[in-house]
Amino acid sequence: MRRLFALMIPILLAGCAVESVDTHRRHAREHPELSWVFDCLRTNRLALVSAHRGQKDPGAAENSLHSFRDTIKRGPILIEVDVARSADGVLMLMHDETVDRTTTGSGRLSDLSYRQLRQLYLKDAAGNVLEDRIPTLEEALIWARRNGAILQLDLKRGVTANDVVAMIRDTRTERQVILIAYDLDDTLKAMRAAPEMMVSASGRTEAETAKLLAMRHPRMLGFTGVREPSPELIARMDAAQVEAITGTLGKPGERLDDIYMADGKGTEYADLAARGVALIASDRPVDAWRALKSARRDGTPCLIGGKP
Repeated sequence: MRRLFALMIPILLAGCAVESVDTHRRHAREHPELSWVFDCLRTNRLALVSAHRGQKDPGAAENSLHSFRDTIKRGPILIEVDVARSADGVLMLMHDETVDRTTTGSGRLSDLSYRQLRQLYLKDAAGNVLEDRIPTLEEALIWARRNGAILQLDLKRGVTANDVVAMIRDTRTERQVILIAYDLDDTLKAMRAAPEMMVSASGRTEAETAKLLAMRHPRMLGFTGVREPSPELIARMDAAQVEAITGTLGKPGERLDDIYMADGKGTEYADLAARGVALIASDRPVDAWRALKSARRDGTPCLIGGKP
């Protein structure tokens, strides 16, 4: 009996290890400081691509670890995720205020507990039920650390930078996140909460945009919106040494993604990079990345610390 027990110990330990999470393991791939990466992109007129809600294309499941894995297999693509709060305070990945559209459940996410949310299954854009459950932010951060991925965190209503910063630091992913802020006040709060992290800033008014650019903050990116950015705005951002993010995402049939890919080539993505857009947030990130690569505007050399 003693011998049997001794033989079972390593098996039991191995079984425990499957469930344990080592948040202090080394990165799968070490990136340079993100501020250096974006400086490199801006000065060399190269761009990276970010997958809106982590999807490789509009038909994939939103905010699912399976989609994230599938997306980064296809290219060096950043992953944008939406962070919401459950009724009992757990940070989960969900874009909508309700779970109706993307899961097998119904109701407002903020009214459902973590236990209730974890009983639901995600659905893809066609309504097919998947094996995936709603991920937590912690799971997404640990996944990013293990896979060398970079996450853009879109904080939904009721979630603040302070809520996520401690978890980012606990998972040691400070160099792998970009916090998204939608106005001057939220930008300042994010910078105070996480001075070591990158922040994507938006000005709701021209006055706010002017104040943001006047800061010349080395870890600030500037979101130009979901339309073609004006040369004048890019010039002002260049002067402030702020890198531009442009969204080609949006309503099907109207978004720049669909306009750019109407001819199957997408050369306009490379045109954005040539004009000074350092990050393209896209619903069709694989197409966008391939177009950048074809035109030699892909920013991967900056991401891996090499020479463009």
